[in-house]
Amino acid sequence: MAMPLPQILQVNGRPQLQVDGRPFLILGLQWDCDSCFSRAEMNPLFAHAARMGANTAALPLYWREIEPEPGVYDFDMLDERLAQARANGLRLVLLWFATWKNACSFYAPDYIKQDPKTYRLAQDAGSQPTVSLCPTCAATWERDNAALQAVMAHLAEYDAERTVILFQVENEPGILGSDRCYCDACNQEFTAGGWAERYGDEAAEAFSVASVMGYIDRLAQQARTVYPLPLYTNVWMGAAVGHMPGREYPSGGAVGRMLALAKEHTPHLDLIAPDIYTHGYREFRRACLRYQADGNPLYVAEASSSLTGRAERNVFSARGEPGAIGFDPGAIDRPCPETTGHPLVDPVGGEWGVQAYWLRDSYVSIGAALEIIAAAQGTERLFTFVQEPGETRAAWAADGCDVLINYLDREGSGRGMVVQLSADEFLCIGVSYSVQFRQPRPSGRPRAIERAEWGRYEQDRWVVQHPMRRERPESLGWPLSLQEPGVARVFLAPR
Repeated sequence: MAMPLPQILQVNGRPQLQVDGRPFLILGLQWDCDSCFSRAEMNPLFAHAARMGANTAALPLYWREIEPEPGVYDFDMLDERLAQARANGLRLVLLWFATWKNACSFYAPDYIKQDPKTYRLAQDAGSQPTVSLCPTCAATWERDNAALQAVMAHLAEYDAERTVILFQVENEPGILGSDRCYCDACNQEFTAGGWAERYGDEAAEAFSVASVMGYIDRLAQQARTVYPLPLYTNVWMGAAVGHMPGREYPSGGAVGRMLALAKEHTPHLDLIAPDIYTHGYREFRRACLRYQADGNPLYVAEASSSLTGRAERNVFSARGEPGAIGFDPGAIDRPCPETTGHPLVDPVGGEWGVQAYWLRDSYVSIGAALEIIAAAQGTERLFTFVQEPGETRAAWAADGCDVLINYLDREGSGRGMVVQLSADEFLCIGVSYSVQFRQPRPSGRPRAIERAEWGRYEQDRWVVQHPMRRERPESLGWPLSLQEPGVARVFLAPR
């Protein structure tokens, strides 16, 4: 019997992804853009992702592969993606590389690219072609739509296991080489719509957003009629100051100042997801909060996987106040966004970069309490903390109890979260920190730990792996240490 379709619901006033009818958090890893054309490149990475604690693989799905000729469809490698994910206990997010991938048309079929008269390219103000396909070209949309519907029909028939839980419509869409398309058709729409009068200096980019996002929304609307998976598109984000649309980032994407307009034109998408490659905590958090505002479910569709990318910390940062439903470093086999350095997994020898072990520790910890964390997001019962340079501790005023965190990691990367299950019961999740419990002011007296257990959750059932030794006087408030990644369940003595 087929499992229920994945869906995004509002729980505790916050978006929650549900898979198989249960709360789910995406602990993802994305394959490199060109790593899914062959079994030899694609397949070995699934086992690495599973060992790293991931529960989801995000894989490109190429239009040129699916429809090499008009109306001729090939699902062999799509089926291979499904089979490999199932064999390794992973879910899938499929990334539709079609009309736009990083605003370019490389992944469109040859018959599209070799016939610019029918499937026209966007033009710059000097009537020169750009690298991007025009968002108002009906012929391109009709072929893209037919191919996407064929993919959805195939999934509806062959994915009763619901391996695919989320589907990305296009990739970092928009126009590179111009702030909008200046072809005759677009010029007529721009003038007829009064874009210059309505948007002034931002008219060209606003027109591109409406055109590109309208194109995507029509695809999403039709795809849902065939197979109603949760759908989204992602964003190549430009800097708020100093970056120009069409030059430093694609014009027409849902960048921050255009997000409201993009949402207005995409009612058939479940969310718009940011690609956050910034390394600093402040900018990462700012982007997360921007894309979780106004009811938009936060899914960090791409994030840095490099040695300095902080993926092992940012996955915790995204889970806290922003309440992310998913986190997905790109790529497992390339040190994005850098072009040199060791990736998470070397595609030739299979060796892991040191950052792969850091990310594994985070994923293993979160994965051991996945449903509990998902259920606690958006409530006052969850506290998330990540050590930043110069920090040695953190603190949380829980309900009736103060929780004191002291970081233990010599490299300064202690990280984790605490979930309050009841007045005297807590989950401590993460690695490289110790935790103490005290009565709130004015007392400040230590709260004794009656017992502590090391274990994991199987769905919502707690499974004890072993009791945690307590060889110091409890009444003195000695800390409980999480030096290895995982989950401790702590029971405090009655007050």
